[in-house]
Amino acid sequence: MEPQPILTNQYAGITLFVQKHTQSKYWLWQLTGICTLLSWFLAVPPYTVGLTSDAWAFVQIQAADLLHPHHLEVYIRRENMIMRWMLPFVYTLTGRSVIGVLVLQAVLGFIFLYLSSREVFRVTQDKVLTTFFALAFANIFVFSWFLIDLAGYGDSFGYFFLLMAMLFRNPVLIFISMQGAFFTDERGVIASAYVVLWWVVQYLFKKTASERSSLVTIFQSAFTPQVLAILAAMAAYVPFRSFIMNNYFPDHAYTTIGTPVLFADLHRWGLGNSLWTSFEGMWLLMGAAVLVLYKTRNYWYAAACAFGFLILLVTGLLVHDVDRAFGYGFPFILIANRVLSYYVPRHEHRKLMFIIALICLISPMCYTLGYNKIIWAEPLPMKALMMLDRQMGWGWFD
Repeated sequence: MEPQPILTNQYAGITLFVQKHTQSKYWLWQLTGICTLLSWFLAVPPYTVGLTSDAWAFVQIQAADLLHPHHLEVYIRRENMIMRWMLPFVYTLTGRSVIGVLVLQAVLGFIFLYLSSREVFRVTQDKVLTTFFALAFANIFVFSWFLIDLAGYGDSFGYFFLLMAMLFRNPVLIFISMQGAFFTDERGVIASAYVVLWWVVQYLFKKTASERSSLVTIFQSAFTPQVLAILAAMAAYVPFRSFIMNNYFPDHAYTTIGTPVLFADLHRWGLGNSLWTSFEGMWLLMGAAVLVLYKTRNYWYAAACAFGFLILLVTGLLVHDVDRAFGYGFPFILIANRVLSYYVPRHEHRKLMFIIALICLISPMCYTLGYNKIIWAEPLPMKALMMLDRQMGWGWFD
């Protein structure tokens, strides 16, 4: 019996199915809705435990008085929240409602997925590839955290503001977006470098091949209005933060950052899981982009992306919750897609994204946060069985 192209036929059938069902004028909105529901179905948030998090109690304290929060000693995470003002602001904006914050967070997640997928389609003009991207992106940490984070970490707002800084062209709006990311979490300051790289890539890919290899062009790419807006945002944030810390929190110290965390046994036990679950199959996309840049003799750009990965890895490993830290590196995903769409044939790009989507869909949602906290987000049938087990007292999941 001769070998049959079974896998090829299956792949061709899937692409035809996608092409058939993306003919509507509103296909991208429909795709975003389907991917959001699928993400929730495959990873139902832990509704029974999230709202009891101590973070919400401290957010309420901050909302009452940002500059004089009390009871910092109650829980170790509170010491990290004193300059994270976005969540208290949103909490106040929603009428001091935790439910209101979570609803807004989920809505922003939907918009986040739509805008990210729209950017991929803008670059590739390929509905099938965009569909595979949306399926993959909706089932990794950076998107699922919009739905799963019920405990008041608030990183989703930071992710959203970073994306806005990547999509806005107006320097003023970029400046405001970056401030939103900075005041969500200090990791946003580090992530600003990834947004700078995004704008550098955007500038360089508008040039010819000979121009891109010129050091003059590379130098010019670092001084576009968008990059200058990001640098201005950092220049404004750092002294303001120093002023607040020196005048209102002069004796404050951070005890959960740095080499004590890196070398702790309990930290290393969850490290491998966190490295994988942060991006899952998207690691293939980013690795492929660096390889393509190297093979096409774009050595400066390959080195810049590799160095960016190194910064992301190092800064992520120096904190307890590696998944959250790595989530701020999502700009690399869009950068990688931009690179591949330029250098790789469309059919190869499609197949790679299809494999990535399969990996992201199959991989379970299990996030390590801190030394002793693991968040499992089970599929809906499993979650329903767990609830039935709890009601019946069978003890299957004890």
